[in-house]
Amino acid sequence: MGYVAVIVVAAAIFTAVILYLAVNQDNREKWLGITFLIASTGGFCLYGAANAYGSGSFFADVFETIVDVGRMFAGINDVAAFQKFAGEDSPWMVLFWAIHFLAYYSMASAIIMAVAKGTLKRLRSWFLKVNDVELIYGITGNSIAYGRNLAENKHASVVFVGTSSAGKESDISKMGGLLYTDNVALNPDRKLLERLSVKKGKGKIRLSALSRNIDANYEYAQKLLKCLKDADIDPQQTEVVLYGHEEHNGEPLQAHGEKYGYGTVRVFDKAELVARLLIQKYPLCDAISFDEKGRATEDTDVLLVGFGRKGQEILEKIVENGQFEGSSFRIKVFDSNGKNTDGFFRMRHESLLENYDITFEPYDGRSRQFAEYLSNELKALKYIVVAVGDSGVGREIAMNILELMSGSKIDIPVYQCNNDSVVRYQSGQVTECSGLYDADIMYGGHMDDFAKQLNHQYCHNDASAKKNWADCRYFDRMSSRASADYLSSLLKRIGVDKMDTIPEEMLLNLAKSEHLRWNAFHHACGYRKMEKDELKKRAELYANGGISRITKDTENKLHACLVSWDELDELSKLESSITGKDIDYKKKDMENVLMVKELLNR
Repeated sequence: MGYVAVIVVAAAIFTAVILYLAVNQDNREKWLGITFLIASTGGFCLYGAANAYGSGSFFADVFETIVDVGRMFAGINDVAAFQKFAGEDSPWMVLFWAIHFLAYYSMASAIIMAVAKGTLKRLRSWFLKVNDVELIYGITGNSIAYGRNLAENKHASVVFVGTSSAGKESDISKMGGLLYTDNVALNPDRKLLERLSVKKGKGKIRLSALSRNIDANYEYAQKLLKCLKDADIDPQQTEVVLYGHEEHNGEPLQAHGEKYGYGTVRVFDKAELVARLLIQKYPLCDAISFDEKGRATEDTDVLLVGFGRKGQEILEKIVENGQFEGSSFRIKVFDSNGKNTDGFFRMRHESLLENYDITFEPYDGRSRQFAEYLSNELKALKYIVVAVGDSGVGREIAMNILELMSGSKIDIPVYQCNNDSVVRYQSGQVTECSGLYDADIMYGGHMDDFAKQLNHQYCHNDASAKKNWADCRYFDRMSSRASADYLSSLLKRIGVDKMDTIPEEMLLNLAKSEHLRWNAFHHACGYRKMEKDELKKRAELYANGGISRITKDTENKLHACLVSWDELDELSKLESSITGKDIDYKKKDMENVLMVKELLNR
């Protein structure tokens, strides 16, 4: 029977190798556990019966059975003992070899998995010596999706750090990543930098702190920053990405002047990002028509359902991006709980609420009042957004709206904004879902590529676009983003990106639209119009060297340019006469349009 044993052992090893290559790790481990249990149980039954047969010593039989079962997993069998019990030609011999096959397979599979894991980890650790490091703190479904995106970069090694693996080892292994859950990784010091092969002047390290605990993310970023500083790592080798508030959390981590910090800091508020994703993916200018001179030919009526954190960010972006020359803007907001959650929004955005046609209704998106409003106003609506916080409820409301549209022969999209995605529903069309992680919008910097270039043009210096953006203050980043998002979409909508030059009247209308957008952005940021008396006082301060700019008071959030297009000429003449400079605010709006056209052409 020796040849049978050889065949069984060889077949078990071959099967273990094939299944290791063909089956994912989670299923491999599950199958290994099952086969081990079956082989052990079967082994005790087979050898227990064989050893007890014809024997007079109970304890000797027990110990012999235990030894025989253990030897099974080492590829050794006692076929002679079983043949005495069952007979040489007994059909039970098939079961005997089947149980041994599972035992041999279990051991071979365990050895292969252990060796492969160790070899892969050593190989991936070696690549840290030659690759940039993508260090991801926090192991969640979102961070895993992000890691997959980063793993596509063949010149970067992805390393996950977390208090537990959360059952994601297989996902991390598949993307070629490393996983550390030990104390050195969780409390970064010199040893972690040595493990990651991070050295001064060699390669780059980017930390993405994406755990569900925002405070823990910020704390880890600070710990790693201290570690990098102690190792004298050049800030230009470093970068950090984390959730939070850019103005509050970004500035303390950013390298600036003599202050040590990360070379690049990206702090994201997810609600703001979802709002920007909506506007970039589905700009309001696409929802209305324009004439051949770039002037809107219909009003911009918007419906927003939900006014929690996301809804508030969406309202800001919609007002900023819904201003067009020739069009009146209106937005209706429905939220039954709005009065309980909008207190700070109303305090921050008093100027926005005063200057734009924004009305609130204290009703749910499934209420009778909402249905009545929709049936009466549906024909006038151009843009509909649902952002109620619960994806199931949001989808229900979106489907109700589409059903009502169908009966009224109206066909416009309904956009649902979730925590990490924007979904577009439209009758007869495939549902579109744009995710923050899948699209690499948050961390690859793609969302801000245009804004960086626009800011670079404003700076008029020899620094790179990346350096200028890194040195850019929070408000200036917001301003560049707002202008880039709006103008790039509007110019594409009208077809300017395909023109050699912009006709004079079209350029004028586009500049007027840009000024309307500029006004809305500043009102959304809390700015108010600077009255003439205040402007005169600042002119006197300027003449005495007390201030460097007349028309903008950053501390009190006042700006003299928050006026109509026709009033800009008078303001330009006044400031020119006081400063002796050639000020032309209308020309600045036109230059913005031309600058974005140039960037589009590139």
